[in-house]
Amino acid sequence: MKKTKVEVVEEVAVETVTMPNVRFSDEDLDFFKQFIIDSKKESVEELQMLKERLEDLTNFDAAEESMIYSMHMAEQGSEAAEKEKTYAQIQRIHEYLKKLEEALHRIKDKTYGICRVCGCLIAKERLMAVPVTTLSAAYKIHQKCPDDGIDKIEARGSAALS
Repeated sequence: MKKTKVEVVEEVAVETVTMPNVRFSDEDLDFFKQFIIDSKKESVEELQMLKERLEDLTNFDAAEESMIYSMHMAEQGSEAAEKEKTYAQIQRIHEYLKKLEEALHRIKDKTYGICRVCGCLIAKERLMAVPVTTLSAAYKIHQKCPDDGIDKIEARGSAALS
């Protein structure tokens, strides 16, 4: 008699729900577009400042090498740590700029501000705080879609007060 092994594989997937005709108005999308363009401009300015800072640190290292008296080892370590921190900030801004560009594409497609899980409109306050978000506050905080389909930002413990 031959025995066979049976495996049951369970797949768990988050199903995206789309609510019919739910989207921000063209006026709202224009407002968010300008907000994102302004955020992008600020980020590019910050990126330029960080690149200049990195250049200054690199030039200081080159000048230090030509000095008769070298810097103390602890100061050299501090300079290296500062360069590493600056590189990390530059990388973070590059990633943020990429996400801002993706948000602009969603505005163009008129899908900006729609939760990718719940399909509800993300609260405007959340989009102002985190313009690159694709999740409603309700889903981000509670890992569940709002029962009434309306994303609300509530202070922690406010439900207990009412």
